[in-house]
Amino acid sequence: MVDIDSETLFNGAAAVLTTIAALFFVFNVELGVSPVSKILLTLAFLAGVFALSQGTDDRQLTLLAYGVVVVSVVGIFFNLVNTFDAGSAVVVAGLLTLAALLFGLRTRFDDQNRLLTATQARSLFGGLVVIAVLVLAVDVGTGGLAYELQPQSQIEITESPRGDNRVASVVVSNPTPLPERVETPDYAACAAGDWSEYRYAEPERERRPPVRANINVDDGYNEHVMSFGSKTYPVTLYLDATNTTGETFPIQRTDACPSDDSGAPYIAIFEGPDDPRRAVAV
Repeated sequence: MVDIDSETLFNGAAAVLTTIAALFFVFNVELGVSPVSKILLTLAFLAGVFALSQGTDDRQLTLLAYGVVVVSVVGIFFNLVNTFDAGSAVVVAGLLTLAALLFGLRTRFDDQNRLLTATQARSLFGGLVVIAVLVLAVDVGTGGLAYELQPQSQIEITESPRGDNRVASVVVSNPTPLPERVETPDYAACAAGDWSEYRYAEPERERRPPVRANINVDDGYNEHVMSFGSKTYPVTLYLDATNTTGETFPIQRTDACPSDDSGAPYIAIFEGPDDPRRAVAV
């Protein structure tokens, strides 16, 4: 039976919990800032763990701290690969590079298993903290991504109105020096004006159901815009209506779903929270 004393148990538990916390922060916590800022904050924290390991005479604590740093750095690497969709070749090359660095670092250990002096480790920690804070300040101060909805003037229904009919584009611009994650606003659409002739007739219902309209921004998954760059995403319309093939409907940008159900029918596109009127022409 392995003899584990209380100190070993508590040191090991602290190392495991620290690793879990670091990885959870990297993969699950959204701060609303650039992934570069979040990674630098994590590296600054790991530098603090590393500094503690270089200032202790406890070889076991030093070993466990190395484990926290190595596992967390590998997690950061996979997070970056996933965030920027780097591909399999980059994953393989990156892992081999990390392995080579670890193999090379083993030759730098002193007789206490340290890589740096306590003073050098504290300087490294302080330097990373300063860099992380400066980058975070730039990130927050520059305001993040700018979104511009550019609707078309009209839409012609050539086939099924329930298909992916493009009605607008969303241009996402990044005025900052850091890559930023795309999180498009909640754009919505409704069938405004008089749509009575385009409603489906259902014999079992005394009143024909209303025309419904929904839009979707095809912004992919986990998309990012690089520094000072821009991307354009299509906006498509789903229109639950009949007798629309060959028809052309105007598209208007509005502040909300218009309540007026008279006049020529048109598609209203707006930004805002879900509105019970937004998808129904009554």
